[in-house]
Amino acid sequence: MPALGVNSTHGQDSWSTTLIEALSLESAVLRAGARRIVAEGRIVHVPRILVAPAADWVAEGADLPSDAGSADQLVLTPKKLGNVIALSNESIEDAPINELDAVGRSMVRGVATKLDARFFSNSAVSSVAPAGLLNTTAYSLPSATGSGITITRIFGAIGAIAAVGGVADTVFISAADRTAVQLETLTSGYKLTTDPTQPGVEYIGGARLIVAPLTAGTAVVCQADYIALAVRRDASVQFSDQNAFTSDETVARVTMRVDYAPSDLNAFYVLKPA
Repeated sequence: MPALGVNSTHGQDSWSTTLIEALSLESAVLRAGARRIVAEGRIVHVPRILVAPAADWVAEGADLPSDAGSADQLVLTPKKLGNVIALSNESIEDAPINELDAVGRSMVRGVATKLDARFFSNSAVSSVAPAGLLNTTAYSLPSATGSGITITRIFGAIGAIAAVGGVADTVFISAADRTAVQLETLTSGYKLTTDPTQPGVEYIGGARLIVAPLTAGTAVVCQADYIALAVRRDASVQFSDQNAFTSDETVARVTMRVDYAPSDLNAFYVLKPA
């Protein structure tokens, strides 16, 4: 991120593109490779194919097959996320630029943490926030129950996605379960690490293990680019000393507007506890 740019007037500085890029580095969902859509307006329409059209070999000049498949669209309405923090004017004046930059990055991290927590929850949709991926009313994702998150179960989920034409590249997993899976590779004789410089097993069956705010015993295996995540371009960081004038402080505020949805339910497979 660029320097926060606090100056004597404490005016508004806005770095929408930089904030969105920072969110992509801090959010587990975006780090995995979700399709990030920068929204210009209030609503984003994303086309999606429900049933792929059938193709066939045809002679030159002949009519193409009439099976057009089935398609519809996702309608994403980004909703506001934000946080504020008060900084003493003395600390702002004395701090080097990189320290102020770290403050901005921490504030974006707070937004990313809240985004990930909502995404991996079973929360219902509300007027101010989207439904969680694990809300069965909103999304009926393929799933299986079992005991613990094991290498065998992860391979089974990868295979289930492959059976419908997908390529699973991500395993969202709790920190405790990732450690357990990594230890399982040591005790069970698996040789899954293709890069010896990596700190432990990071991939299973070609799918990267990414720590997410999931409860132990639950994991989401998916093809991450089938997550559509819209971020409004008006992401901003603002500064003001008006409300904190008597305490000699400047208040920093970050706001972003985000919405998301899976664009193909068959690109996901949820491993649940028994």
